[in-house]
Amino acid sequence: MKIQLTSFRQSALGIRRGILPWLVLATGLGLTGLWCHQQRHFTSLEHERIERDLAEAISGAITTHLQTNIAVLNAVAGLYDASKEVDQQEFNAFYQALNHGGETLNGIQGVGYAVVVPNGNITGFEQQVRRAGRPHFTIKPAGSRPLTSAILYLEPNDWRNQRAIGFDMYSEATRREAMQLAAGTGEPALSGPVRLLQENSIRPQIGALLYQAIYRTSSEGFNSSQDRFNRLRGWSYSPLRMEDLIQGALTTVKDPALQGTGVLIYDSSRNRANNLLFDNLKLADSPQLTHPTWLEVSIANRTWVIGIQLDYRKLNPEGWSHALLLQALLGVSLSVLAAVISQQLIRNHQSVRQALRREQDASRERALAGTVFDSSPMAIVVTDAQGVILKVNQAFCQLTGYSELEARGNTANLLRSGRHDNSFYEQLWKAILSKGYWSGEIWNRHRNGQIIRHELSITAVHDEQQQTSSFVGLLRDVSERYQQEEQMRFMATHDQLTGLANRTLLIEELTRSLALAQRQGCGVGLLFIDLNRFKPVNDRYGHSTGDALLKAVAERLSNTCRSSDTLCRQGGDEFVVLIPDAPSIGHLQTLARKLVTALEQPFLPGPELPMEITISASIGVARWPDHASDADALIEAADTAMYAAKLQGEAAIAIATSIANSDSPS
Repeated sequence: MKIQLTSFRQSALGIRRGILPWLVLATGLGLTGLWCHQQRHFTSLEHERIERDLAEAISGAITTHLQTNIAVLNAVAGLYDASKEVDQQEFNAFYQALNHGGETLNGIQGVGYAVVVPNGNITGFEQQVRRAGRPHFTIKPAGSRPLTSAILYLEPNDWRNQRAIGFDMYSEATRREAMQLAAGTGEPALSGPVRLLQENSIRPQIGALLYQAIYRTSSEGFNSSQDRFNRLRGWSYSPLRMEDLIQGALTTVKDPALQGTGVLIYDSSRNRANNLLFDNLKLADSPQLTHPTWLEVSIANRTWVIGIQLDYRKLNPEGWSHALLLQALLGVSLSVLAAVISQQLIRNHQSVRQALRREQDASRERALAGTVFDSSPMAIVVTDAQGVILKVNQAFCQLTGYSELEARGNTANLLRSGRHDNSFYEQLWKAILSKGYWSGEIWNRHRNGQIIRHELSITAVHDEQQQTSSFVGLLRDVSERYQQEEQMRFMATHDQLTGLANRTLLIEELTRSLALAQRQGCGVGLLFIDLNRFKPVNDRYGHSTGDALLKAVAERLSNTCRSSDTLCRQGGDEFVVLIPDAPSIGHLQTLARKLVTALEQPFLPGPELPMEITISASIGVARWPDHASDADALIEAADTAMYAAKLQGEAAIAIATSIANSDSPS
């Protein structure tokens, strides 16, 4: 019976030995497959992220280009607001003034004015223009329409643009849709794709037109969209060649991933081939368009669809790469090797004395542990159960500045920085005693007094009776990584030019202040500041001078505001001051007057500012709960008040309309 039991045990042991190599192989192959799958998934997500970031960067670049066009069209509207009539000579002089130095209108195909023919009297209007010195002026196409427009001026007045003079853009459906939108809203509007009248057979491009409506007595305000049409005088507009516009925008995108990347841009929908505005690699409707990322963006009251397709040789959309294939091959090879080694180990002779083997194993482990301890790049400290240091390695001495002789016999408290309270250490030891380990980041003090950020892991070592006999701590310096993370957090919430809070941080602080104000029953104030005469400084002396002036303005505002207030650069030449405890409107007006007075003082020349500059500011004042019920409404109220202040003249202060007044019927 005893012989049979021994034989059974040997047979079972042999079966387990035969299964083990296959188990090792399966485990290795499974881990290799899981690793490759995760790497493929990460690479695929990274590919999509890069494409989406590129689409957003391109959208921003195009919008920036169009903002220049819009600013020019607004200037034309201002010209007509200031004059009853503008003749061709005045329009040309105005255009030349805008293009001072030949750089302001870079990338703009043209600047024009299309007039609404009064009362639809085409013949009378043609005769009027001819008498003014343009004997060949004719409105095209012929025929009467409910509303007739005519291109009256178009600069530069070259042979291309002269072909468009007299054309009634309102007679064509695509142009008319954008012109109606601009006239009905007062906002700039971009048309759908058209063929520009200036195009000929030499390198023709898809075009579009950007419109800004011009009204009679626009300063009196409008009651409705129909009121806008009744007082419509015409449109300032700019013809745009899409390929030139988009290529110009792409040159400002500094992302190296753009090199060799396919960029497709559609108007409104990519389901219609006629909506294609731009295709740098001719990918549309081709088999090469396999993995694009699409992004819808709103540009000048029009929706564009931007598609980005990276070169698959840079980053495969499916996640495959030569490195990943090599890793997979290496993983398979190691799995097979591990299985073979396991099989060979199992086949080794098992009759060696167990006691000797255990002793040999123990000796080997002690030697390995000693080697690892002494040569480890990680700082290691061993303490007894009471926390008294028993042993440290060389890496610990280098990391902390304490020699082994200085550290031994002291407790780990010699590293305390004073930045953590007692509750932190109580939670740390509670975790060690309950779970047997603790891991996290901690501030420690170097021997020279420097405060350093360490990544610390503490493990409890138990004896045969499961009692804690010692603790082992592993330390690593993560100060540089921590500083980088702090810098990234600062950059995400602050303006890079002035160092002030950006809009993201403003929203966070405003939301926090409103929540606190609701509990404490106090008010929250918001001052919306816009600089006057800043744009001429920027245009005349360049962006470097403008940036230096913005930094000087930020410094002066910071010196005027309290430390408890939040000063934010909203963007461009707009600043916002958040006052978390605003007792009254009068208090806010007093602060606003201080800010206006501070900004009226000349900015003297300095290392970055080449000359003395004088500007002023218009300030809109809003207070919660008098003018708004939430954060977005408070920002909007202050913004609206600021525009009201600008209408009053320079250095003006305007108070937002109260909620009660805004809710009353007009």
